[in-house]
Formats: sequence, structure tokens, C-alpha cells
Amino acid sequence: MSTSENTAAPVLELDGLSISMPGRTLVHDCTLHVGPGEAVGLVGESGSGKTLSVRAVAGLLPAHFETGGAIRILGRDTAELSARELRELRARRIGMIFQTPRAHLNPLRPIGDFMTEALVTVAGAKPDSARARALELLDEVGITDPARRLRQFPAELSGGLLQRVMIAATLAMDPEILLADEITTALDVTTQEEVMAVIGELRKHRELSMLFITHDLALAAAVTDRVAVMRQGRTIETLRSATMRRDAREEYTRVLMSASLPADDGGSGSARPSFGSHRSFGAEAGDSSEASASPETSTGGRRDPGPGPAPILAVSGLRKTFRVRSATGAGHDTFVAVDDVAFDLAPGGSLGIVGESGSGKSTTARIICGLERADAGTVTVAGDDWSVPARGTAARRARAKTVQMVFQDPYQSLDRRQTVRECLTEAIRVHRPRETRSAVDTRIDELMRQVHLDGALLEARPRALSGGQRQRVAIARALAADPRILVLDEAVSALDVTTQVEILSLLDAIRRDTGVALLMITHDLTVIRRLCDRVAVMRQGAVEEYGTADEILDAPRAEYTRLLLDSIPREGWKPRRRRLGRTSAIPVVTAAHTIPDLEDLA
Repeated sequence: MSTSENTAAPVLELDGLSISMPGRTLVHDCTLHVGPGEAVGLVGESGSGKTLSVRAVAGLLPAHFETGGAIRILGRDTAELSARELRELRARRIGMIFQTPRAHLNPLRPIGDFMTEALVTVAGAKPDSARARALELLDEVGITDPARRLRQFPAELSGGLLQRVMIAATLAMDPEILLADEITTALDVTTQEEVMAVIGELRKHRELSMLFITHDLALAAAVTDRVAVMRQGRTIETLRSATMRRDAREEYTRVLMSASLPADDGGSGSARPSFGSHRSFGAEAGDSSEASASPETSTGGRRDPGPGPAPILAVSGLRKTFRVRSATGAGHDTFVAVDDVAFDLAPGGSLGIVGESGSGKSTTARIICGLERADAGTVTVAGDDWSVPARGTAARRARAKTVQMVFQDPYQSLDRRQTVRECLTEAIRVHRPRETRSAVDTRIDELMRQVHLDGALLEARPRALSGGQRQRVAIARALAADPRILVLDEAVSALDVTTQVEILSLLDAIRRDTGVALLMITHDLTVIRRLCDRVAVMRQGAVEEYGTADEILDAPRAEYTRLLLDSIPREGWKPRRRRLGRTSAIPVVTAAHTIPDLEDLA
């Protein structure tokens, strides 16, 4: 649909929306509209006000928050509606899809309960009818064997399947607009493509509008008609997706583009972004990001270690299996998570292990760090065989000193009760128990400078820090042990694109300054391009191909690697369903599926 000529009344209007809490205004002036059948992207860094704005539309703000301006849904000003009218308008006309579906599903209840709850409690459907409708919805979003899925629990489904379940449940009330809040942030690129292809087909056949919240401007440009850019609580410009690169006026928008919109590469996905000097324009307040890698340390200067000293890490014939409940629910099956994996990492080098969710990359990382035991194979670190479990506290600490891990979510990996100073002090004293207080303080100052954090943040706790600041603290904590290897498990996947660039440039500088080797576990090939010398591509527990970053990313031999590259959003890219095996078009919603109007429920 051409949105520039769309003159129909908007499905959703935000007119000067402001959101405040006692003592602080968080959103100052959010203004946008979404027309019938239109998709509008709302983009910006973490802290720009995107999620708060969409939660205000859905009525999910905390009780002590206050809003100003106007929110109009289907022409009705929400401020003029009674509580009952507003509740039913939102329940029946708005569908919201959240970033982390696992967090919104009860782990103790099967998927079927989640799928039928709204149909029974809100629409008044009989349980049998609700279950039949749930089966139709799961099939509609491309989930095979929907009857079995209804019996399963959230822990038995992958992130991509859970997101499809969330979409299906959202469609149960036949909404007219979808609010999609960072719904692909935690997904690998192929699953992201499939989820967005499913939504695209649903929007086409159901004539759904969508407000798509994301920090990924490349993805927003590919799946929306227009993009509204938010910065520090204000929408600073709105652009047509097809011409945004040409029409952008604001420097902030251009910075977002440079971080997430590589130039068109002819379809191979081989555009090579450099670190540059991206700045976060205040979203990462307190970050000292000016020490970004210089052009000489950008990916353009990536080196292949080639022949040289013995590897700091060598993995050979690694295998790991788990027992999982069988598909029939009776007995257990053996799931091969890692199968004959082999690679090595040079001292001071950087290796990326890339693959979809479930490919075995995180299990491999956990085995290397000693958090899982392999069934077979060897892990050699600095010449020592780590396949044999460490015996005694001293031996375990010695291994922890050599290999440290940085996790995906720093808010979960950091102790929320500790200040930054307490966190770093604890990490230093584990490995240097006899250090004086003065020496510990000196080391803390060194670590804060190393990760480019202001010393004023030492007394802050995790809740007072931005996502980028928390991850810098997590990196500093890992560096406190003076490790020879840093294992980074999806360490930037939850961050906005400009903060990703800053953290990656920081890691590259640390590697060059200290000689620490980096093992990057990721599903994002853009991250691999920016940081890694060598790449191992994993699929279903095995290594599909292994070589230098240039070899793998610019001339891939494996079809699977080409699929990963083709799934990266870029100029002219559109999501397609590639692996679901469903060729039939998504059915148009019939009258038998519709939900009665609000007036019919009086």
C-alpha cells in the first residue's frame, strides 16, 4: 500500500504523546499515525522512548506513570472512554507481540491454555470451539503438527516457535493493528526472516496495520512503509522506507543507518561495515565512547593469524548429547547437541562461531568454559587438556583465570544488589586474594578506563545503568581475572545497533591492547564481520564450514551459509519463508472466524 497517498482515517494516532513519572519526563513529544493496512516502524536507540510509547497505547504503563497528548484508536480518543470501553477496545482491536515470548508464557501451563484463554474468557467461546480455533491459528502461522504443540509446554519450544505461538494468540481476537515490540531481537537471522515473512503474509490477507518497534533500521526499512525515528523521547523525523537513505535529514538518523544499513552488495550480503566513530547521542549516558577503534582497527584491517604460535585453544572431536522427552510424550530420545566439532583459536586472535538457535554453538562455549562436560572429544587450553575435570578449588580457579565468559544479558549475569565497585572488587579478590585495598582500587580504575566507563558509575547498581553500560561492566568483571581467552555468548545481541558497534570496537581494542583471544558466539553475521578473523559455521550440532572470515562471508561454499547471508536485512531485501515447507497461501479470515463488535457484547 502506498502510504503517502493513504487518506483514510488512521487506525492509530499518537499526537504529542508525553509520558512522565514522578520527577522525570521520559517521552516528550511522540507524534505519528498508522493508516489502514499500513506498517510503520518506530526506531531509535535504547532509552529513546519507543517501548514506553507503545505500552501507553496498549495500556501497560505502571500505575504511577502519567500521559499527556492524545492517543486515538480507530478515531476514538482513549482519554474520553470509560475504563470498560477502553479495556475492550484494546482487547479486541489491538494485538501486542512482545520481545521475549517465553517471559509472557506460564512455564507450568501448556501452550493450549495460552492459546484458548482469551477466546474463552473474553470472547465467550466454548472450550472445544476455542481449541479448534487455536489449531487453525497455529497452522496459519506455519506451525506444523499444531495438535502436538498445544500439548507442549513453553520449555519444549524454540524461541522462533514461541514467537509464532505469540503471534497466533494475538490473532485470536482478530485485531486491526499489531503492536510488535522488538519481536526479533533475540532471534537468529533465518528465524527472524521467517517470523517477519509470516507477519507480512498475515498482514496482506487480513489487511492488518502494524506499528513495528525496533532498533534495527535495516529491518524496519525492509518490512514497513514508513519509519518514524525517535531520539530522547521525541519523534525527530518520519521517512518513507523506500527512500529513507536519500531523504534523511537528521544526523542521528544517518548514524543509525551507518550502523545497521550497509550499502547494497548485490545480494551476497558481503557489505563490510567498519567501526568508525558511532556515538549514542545520550542514550548511553555516562559511556565514554570516544575511544572507539580507529580506522586502522576496523574490520577493513582484519588479519588472518595464519601460521604462527601454537593455538591458545584447540577443540577436536567434541560431542555432547542430552536426553529429551520424545515427541509422543512417552519415554525419552537422545538429542545430539554437538557432533564432532573441531576448531582452534590463535593467541590474540578472534574466532566467531555462528549459527541458528539450536545449532550447538552455546553448548560448545559452555563445554569450553567448563560449564558442561562433553561426552567425547578434547578441549586443549594453553597446552593443557581440559577434557579431564579440574580437581580442587585451586585448579578450578586457575582455569577460570584463563577463560572468562561474557553472557548475553548483563542484567541477569550481574548481581543486582552489588554496586559496580563491589562487583569488580569481588572479581579481583577471587583471583588475587592477597591484594591490598589500594592495589584493588588501582586495578578497578584500570578496568573502568579499559572499558571506557566513567568512574562516577562505580557506586551505581545495575538497575541505574543502561544496557551498554551493564555489558561494559560485565566485560570489566571478566577482564579482572586477566584471562587469556574471552568467550562472548551473544554478548551484543540484546543491544541497539549503535551500542553494538561501540561494544564491538571496545572488544577489538582490548584484544589488540592486551592480547586476549576472543571467541564470539553469535547468530549475527554482521557481528562476525566487524570483529572476527576466522569463522566456524554450525548447523544441527556440526561445523558446516570453517575458515577465514573473508573466505566464509565473501565466498561461502555451504548452502546453509548462503542462506544465513541471504537472511540479513539490507537494501532491497524482503523476508521470505524458506524452511517451513508450507506452500499454500495463508487463508483469508472468514466470517465464521470473526469476533463480534463491542456493541454486540453489551
